[in-house]
Formats: sequence, structure tokens, C-alpha cells
Amino acid sequence: MGYDELVKGRIYLGGAADAQEVVDNENIDIVYDVRVNSVQDAEVPACPIVHAAIVEQHLADSIEAGATSIKEAYESGKNIFIHCGSGNGRASVMATAALLELGLANDLESAEQMVKEVRQSANIRPNMREALEKLYK
Repeated sequence: MGYDELVKGRIYLGGAADAQEVVDNENIDIVYDVRVNSVQDAEVPACPIVHAAIVEQHLADSIEAGATSIKEAYESGKNIFIHCGSGNGRASVMATAALLELGLANDLESAEQMVKEVRQSANIRPNMREALEKLYK
């Protein structure tokens, strides 16, 4: 299993290669692909995929848009899988933002810590952290 459970039974994160496994095993209703260059051709059959790319030119805006969409899906009862290529970079950034949008973390540091507790390989690059700080400090 290459994916991790972020919010018990509701939100998972990992890499693109984990998508089919998590959909099969965890009753996922919607997949958020945060890669810039999404490859959606039949990666996850029978599951809606939202391309919520975190793009370098508009980091804060793209993170905010994706996190808001995840919040709406979560509040409507959907089980969610967030992925990027490896599940360590952009997926970790979006997972951190989602925790803050949902009020499941009090501040950026605790949200980032929650992500790292479930996914030790999580890596938020400095430019992504700056965008998160702009949104959530």
C-alpha cells in the first residue's frame, strides 16, 4: 500500500500509481489529481477525477481553489483521494491546505505536522510553503 489515510475513512493521499488501489480498497468517491500535467486516461475507472493542478505561476490561487473544492466534497459526504506523481510534494501541499480549510488543524504548522505523521515522505518545498503561508497565516 503506497497511500496513507489522512482523515479516518474519509481523506487519503498518495501517488498516481496508488489511485486504483485506494479506490478499490477505501470506497473513494472522488479523486483529486494535483499534478500540473495530468494523465487521466483510464487511470481510475468508475471514479470521478478532478484535475486541481497546483501551478507554479499561481500557487496560492491554485492551492486555494483545490482546497475549497475538497472542502465542498468532504462536507457533502464524499470520500477523497488526493494525489500527485509521487504523493510527496503537491499532494502533501493540498492535503495540508485541505486540513486547514476543513478546520481540522488550527494552524499551518499543525496541519503540516498531521500530514507528515501519516506520510513521512511528505515534502513541502519552500515556494509551496510560502503560498500556504500567504493563504493561512
